[in-house]
Amino acid sequence: MDMKVSEFRRHSRRFIAVLRALIRGSAESATDKRDYADRLECRVGALARVQEMILRTPAEGVDLHELILDELLAQVIPQARCRISGPNTQIAADAALPLALVLHELAVNSIIHGAMQDAAGRLEVSWQHIHVAGKRLLRLTWLESGSVAMQSPSQSKGFGFELIERSLPYELDARTSVDWLPSGLRVEIEIPTLPSLQRWAAAPAVSS
Repeated sequence: MDMKVSEFRRHSRRFIAVLRALIRGSAESATDKRDYADRLECRVGALARVQEMILRTPAEGVDLHELILDELLAQVIPQARCRISGPNTQIAADAALPLALVLHELAVNSIIHGAMQDAAGRLEVSWQHIHVAGKRLLRLTWLESGSVAMQSPSQSKGFGFELIERSLPYELDARTSVDWLPSGLRVEIEIPTLPSLQRWAAAPAVSS
């Protein structure tokens, strides 16, 4: 492992803090013990997958395309119904952890409430590097469409939307928006490209 000891310790503390948040969040949203166990197991699985990616090449960060595709495959979302596109982007560990959990929650929500409920549903996940008011940002867009069974959330939003609307702005200084359009759910996340959060590589765009 080529992480410096201080960085490794900081990342370990961050990992434990995120794990504690998962335990609390799963308890608050669960309907019974079995539901709590199932939710927590799935979320810990998402956390373990991104942790494995981080430890594989800690100095380089996590490939964003791989991070997205890995979560969609973990939820058995058919690749034929998805499109993933954007320039080659490496996400540092501090940003990869919360972003991976958000992707997990969006994928699960799509299966239960969104486009992946029926065969007509489609999903597009894309990202781009932009400049706004002199700041360099990563803009990630999650767009669902085509399902006749799209459902808007209840007044009480779940753990996933708490992550998007509260945790990401707090942890990554992100700007987020969630819109339930007639065509489907649209989530947009803009993250400042601070050196501690993102590392960019000049390479062609990727898609699948």
